[in-house]
Amino acid sequence: MSEERAGYPFSTFLDQHAGQLNASAVPPELWHHLYKKLSDQTFDAGDHFQIICEEDDENKKTLFVRALEDMHNNDEENIFLIDHFVSFSSDTARKCVETTEGLAEKLAGLFGIDTDSPCDDTAEKIETSIEKEEEEHARRLSNSDLQSGLPRHESVDARLSSYSVDDPKAELIEKVMKSLWKYAQTYSVSYQLENGEIEKKNVWYIMDDFGSRIRHSAAPNVRIIPFIFLPQNCAYSILFLTKPVTTDEEICMDWAANVITSQNPEWRKYMESPWASGDFSADSMTPAKPTLEYFTSGRNPDFLASHAQQETCQSAIFTSLGVLKGKKIKVYADDTQLTDHLKSHQIEYVDDWKKADVVWMIKHFHDYGDLSEQNPCAQINQFPFESCLTVKDLLAACAMRDPVKNDWYQLTYNLNTQLPEFVARFQNREKNGEHNVWIVKPWNLARGMEMTVTQDLNQIIRMVETGPKIVCEYIPRPLLFPRPDNKNNVKFDLRYIVFVNSLSPVTAYVYNRFWIRFAINQFSLSNFDDIETHFTVFNYSDKGKILQMKCEQFIEIIEKTYPKIQWNKVQTDINATIRKAIEAAAAEEAPRGVAPNVQSRAMYGVDIMLQEKSDVVKPTLLEINFMPDTTRACQYYPDFADTVFETLFLDEIDPTKVTPI
Repeated sequence: MSEERAGYPFSTFLDQHAGQLNASAVPPELWHHLYKKLSDQTFDAGDHFQIICEEDDENKKTLFVRALEDMHNNDEENIFLIDHFVSFSSDTARKCVETTEGLAEKLAGLFGIDTDSPCDDTAEKIETSIEKEEEEHARRLSNSDLQSGLPRHESVDARLSSYSVDDPKAELIEKVMKSLWKYAQTYSVSYQLENGEIEKKNVWYIMDDFGSRIRHSAAPNVRIIPFIFLPQNCAYSILFLTKPVTTDEEICMDWAANVITSQNPEWRKYMESPWASGDFSADSMTPAKPTLEYFTSGRNPDFLASHAQQETCQSAIFTSLGVLKGKKIKVYADDTQLTDHLKSHQIEYVDDWKKADVVWMIKHFHDYGDLSEQNPCAQINQFPFESCLTVKDLLAACAMRDPVKNDWYQLTYNLNTQLPEFVARFQNREKNGEHNVWIVKPWNLARGMEMTVTQDLNQIIRMVETGPKIVCEYIPRPLLFPRPDNKNNVKFDLRYIVFVNSLSPVTAYVYNRFWIRFAINQFSLSNFDDIETHFTVFNYSDKGKILQMKCEQFIEIIEKTYPKIQWNKVQTDINATIRKAIEAAAAEEAPRGVAPNVQSRAMYGVDIMLQEKSDVVKPTLLEINFMPDTTRACQYYPDFADTVFETLFLDEIDPTKVTPI
């Protein structure tokens, strides 16, 4: 075996992969042999390790891996490739298992679910599989893709299979899905969007027969890390020893090794739950009050204007308001989606916010003290520390300050800071037979991205590995809407545009028209993986699945479908809910809350869902969005942009357009 591979020297390998290797702490002395094995596609783990199958007195099989010889972690040849059997995203796992022919059966065998085969036969099949790994990999590589082993997402039938309760295939799929999160591993890839932005995607995968048989231990003797080999654009796992092993010694890895466990070693017992479950139902379910650091860590600070500066600004704005109404308004804008639609008011764009009457920015502004000094007459479309409203984890922290009194927001935990309390809550509910379905949301991504609805604690715990998450109690009885196009009774949510003119006291208005987003499939408390049942925001090339309806028609259908519902009463409750959210987010001083600022005004997109509680329709706030997209609003209502400016900046409140809340 030559030291250099023709056309692909070791130096090129290092240029492409040294960052990955260093980030994963792969010992440098192993790099050259890794290069050779990847270049030659050498899968030789079967020469050094063996899968063992043991049966107990009840014929229960246990599969694990042992070493065939004494091996040392300093031996530069002791690094091994593991192929990936299947890859998926968290929201497509079930769909792939259901629609990919033979996948459920293959995964069942891999997870040890199929108990029909004798132990000897199972071990023999696995050993044969390892021996043929190289040939199998070569075949699959001919159609290589980062999601190797699965149909591409666009080729998977979007319809979920439907089975009867007694359907053995359905039972098998449920068992596979229950076991999946004990065997899945994850890595992330970054790619560039058409607009030039970089987006990260998390990929989950199951290792091959050999890798999946390596059991968990908090005192492991090997590490296994994912590795993307760029010449093939293909992902593998790499196994290397962390200590010497002896002949017949079991090979174990730490499946719970991740950033969260490293940062919170006292959480290990919770993070190990998928492999070593414990009973934590008697532990505290009430998280501690978030610290000051919780609101500031990793966030750019805002600088407030002093009390004296704010008094000066208040006087200046009051004096200039009359002049502003009769002149061309100078606008500094870094986004003109809305301002380009102004019709009743003339504006002049300026390139310096110090010269503007109105500062309209989609980029976050931070120095309000400087604004008050440099341009005391200006009004800006942002509040200091408004992330307490618009970022999911901070809004949840504000809402959960008094969860007993909170009737407008679902029970929520931050999995990165409150995992132990959540696990206790989940297990307590499970013991008591209570509703125990949750929705996991990344708090740093757009709505709809990587959200997961599940009643599987193992899955929720594993989701922590792919970035910061909150977990919210799932609404079990949403008010349903009869879609006239497909006749399904579906979930829906409502998007409101809210204008906040002041926080001390709270002065806010809701735009009198709202937008409705509908799910597609008939609602049921099952098939939680089906995004067309449980979510309302989609990016579909098939626009025929999207129902668009104006609010007037929506109200008419709701009142006809539910004769006891009077929409005026529902709307009053929605307005009160939105106000409660604003008050909660501004209840404490910055940075624990949004800060009042006399120069600040803001427009938010507020998402509301209606649920049935004790035969009463109750609004629940889902989230609040900074600078919502106004494309549809301007298309549907040509005077929308003028209403925004008049309400926020000109103190012209038109009750036919907006309602105080």
